[in-house]
Amino acid sequence: KLAILQSVENPQAIAQLQSIKPSTQIFFWTYDVTMAREEMKKYFDEVMVQMDYIDVLINGATLCDENNIDATINTNLTGMMNTVATVLPHMDRKMGGSGGLIVNVTSVIGLDPSPVFCAYSASKFGVIGFTRSLADPLYYSQNGVAVMAVCCGPTRVFVDRELKAFLEYGQSFADRLRRAPCQSTSVCGQNIVNAIERSENGQIWIADKGGLELVKLHWYWHMADQFLHYMQSNDEDDQD
Repeated sequence: KLAILQSVENPQAIAQLQSIKPSTQIFFWTYDVTMAREEMKKYFDEVMVQMDYIDVLINGATLCDENNIDATINTNLTGMMNTVATVLPHMDRKMGGSGGLIVNVTSVIGLDPSPVFCAYSASKFGVIGFTRSLADPLYYSQNGVAVMAVCCGPTRVFVDRELKAFLEYGQSFADRLRRAPCQSTSVCGQNIVNAIERSENGQIWIADKGGLELVKLHWYWHMADQFLHYMQSNDEDDQD
């Protein structure tokens, strides 16, 4: 079974997916990623009536509107986090789920800053931080749900839109971006699939210019391990 949750239905795309594997049952639900958490919980309770279980969740909602910071953050980050928090209990092995994989589709400017799309970049940095935090063995060893992210480079459907810079000084760059060479959505989509097939828990991938590259993650806060050891020691002391 395949569930597609989007704001607008695309019958042609659904038909193409169905032709790849006719035996797969495909369901479509209209979805607003910015809905309130309680409303989202009721929504997924209804989804689970049709779906026996969830083994893979792909978060792909995105918005780049530098004139509407709230909408950009709510769509790209808050809505994604609420979706994960709502779906995770259905996947958690200790809560009757079968484990699985959560894939957060984000952007290369969630790894490196963008002087043009500041709000969008901030939201995508947040996705990376959330992904790496949730992929920690502290959670994965308990719930059996791996978490990964794919950072997409400039893709045609994105740059074809009218893009506004956060500040007017960057607008000329935003205008030129529409004429820049970009990967197609089909190539980017295939590389997202390739990353899913190859990925391990906590990995971050870059899908750009038709290629796929694994990100070498780096820890800057060297006190992290000591801080975790401190918390674990306190837990042991509390048990004594």
